[in-house]
Formats: sequence, structure tokens, C-alpha cells
Amino acid sequence: MKKLLTVILFILLFQTSLYSQFELGNTLQKIGNQYAQKYLEPMTTGLGTNLNSGFLGGYGPSAYSKIPIWPHIYAGVKFCEVIMQDVDKSFNLSYQSTENINGVPVQVNWTVNDAPTVFGSTTPAVATGTYNIGGTQYTTEKTLIGGIENTKFVPLLIPQIGVGTIFGTDLIIRGLPSIGYGNYGTFTLFGLALRHNLGGYIKELPFDIAVQGGFQKFGITDKNANKFVNATSTFVNLQFNKTFTIISIYAGAQYENYSVDVNYAYISSLGNVNVSFTQKGENSFRGIVGATLSLGFIKFNTDLNYGSKFAFSAGLGVGI
Repeated sequence: MKKLLTVILFILLFQTSLYSQFELGNTLQKIGNQYAQKYLEPMTTGLGTNLNSGFLGGYGPSAYSKIPIWPHIYAGVKFCEVIMQDVDKSFNLSYQSTENINGVPVQVNWTVNDAPTVFGSTTPAVATGTYNIGGTQYTTEKTLIGGIENTKFVPLLIPQIGVGTIFGTDLIIRGLPSIGYGNYGTFTLFGLALRHNLGGYIKELPFDIAVQGGFQKFGITDKNANKFVNATSTFVNLQFNKTFTIISIYAGAQYENYSVDVNYAYISSLGNVNVSFTQKGENSFRGIVGATLSLGFIKFNTDLNYGSKFAFSAGLGVGI
């Protein structure tokens, strides 16, 4: 029963994208540092874009009040999806590695073209290598890895709670405890954001205006308890909200940062090699436009995000 509930929760919350990331722990063991960085670039940008989405809408800034504490509560889920481009599905790379050839360590110069990234074709790439022994040049080939999932869409579903307002300030919390999935490992997610309504300082505006900043941590641990992905994201935004009876229109400008530390053991022909590197997502600035529909306690919102990658966000929850 517990296993069944875990599977159901997994499907509801992270769909196929995080299942693929658990498979990623085994896949990375077959490639070295340079290759892994190119292979993971789209995932770094896609996951970072998703994590920094969904903080506007649904739980909009409450109108400024002179009352210090004004009840304002929201509980729901946020669905975020990034649309990747064709260029994110493959790459070319030339690199070097030391290989065991006939019992002798030899430096090999490798070239691979149209190699799939983590979101590319599941057919493994084939690298062509050249090396020199005793003044004679030889050619060899090596089968590498394919993509985990051939897709242009990177989804994420995140539970989120908002509470406030105290002197015009709201707290937003999102995340999940450590959840295991069979032999693939566990993942964790935690994030929070503070939003302050500026209505008390800018009088008689025809709309609400607020400033918000947030921080999140995300990790993936393999079945051997090795955390091979450890990510952090931060953001700050300026948001605007105008309510018309049951519909609110909102917009925002957001600056953000996302970085991920990757650590794993590369199983080479000469033995295991520890690989460790840090990557940053392409996403740094985005514009956001969207709307919230309020039907009593039910809140539904959807928005479009324009940045280095186009993203879609939607939310469903209850609140006052």
C-alpha cells in the first residue's frame, strides 16, 4: 500500500520528468565531465525556469490595509512547463580522455556530432576517436549515451501555501519532504518567498503593486544515498495586480538566478573517476503576464513567461 501511494504521489507531482532524472543518476556514470556539462545544459535551464515560475497569480497581493494583521491565505498547486527549442536537443563536442587500450593508458581525441542532450533522441551517440601509438595513428569508436526523454516540454507540479498579511507582507512556502521512488533514489524541494505590498507608500494607485524575493533548494539523491544533483535558485520581482470583480489581471518583471552542483562517479576504462561541476541556467530575466479567476474560495490562475525560454504556469487552489 505504501509503495502504491508513493507511485501515485510521484505521478501526480512530477510526472515523467523527474522519473527521467532518477534514471539520470545511472546514465551519467557512463560519461566524463565535459560531455556531462553539454548533455545537462538544457535540463539546468529548464528546471531552473520552472522552479522560479508560479509565484505570481492565484495568491495575489492583498489590498493595502492600515490594520496590521489582515487574514490572507492560499493553499494549492502550481503547474509549470518550459518549452525547449530544437537547439536544446543535440550538441557537437570535441574532447580528450585517457583510455585503456590493450592494457596501456592512451590519450584519445574524441569527436561527436549531433549527440543527444538529456532531452534529445534516446538513440546513443557514437564518438569517433584518434590516438597515437609508436608514431602510428589509429581510429576507434565508442558508444556513449542517448537522451533520457525525447521531448520539448519540461513540466513540474509544486504544492504551494501562502499566508499573510502582516503589515502588508505575505509569506509563500512551497516544497516536498524527501520522497523515495523504488531503486531510483529520492528528491527534495523547499522554497519560500516574501512579498511586500507597496500600497502604503504609494497613495491612490489604481492597482496593487508589490515587490517579492524568494529562495529555493532542490536535490536528487541516487539509490546509494549519493546526492548527485544539488540546486539553488533565487529571484526578485516587481508585480502589479488589478482586480475586476472575479477576475484579476497581473504582470511582473523578474530577475532570477539558478545554479546546480552535479557530483557523480564516472566509470571509465581505467576505473572510477569523481566528477564534480557547477552549471548556471540561461534564465536571468523574464516578463510575466496573466490572470486569476476567483469563484468564491476557488482560485485559478494562468500566466505566460517570456525570458530566455518561454514558459507557461497555472495554479489551482483555495483561499481568502
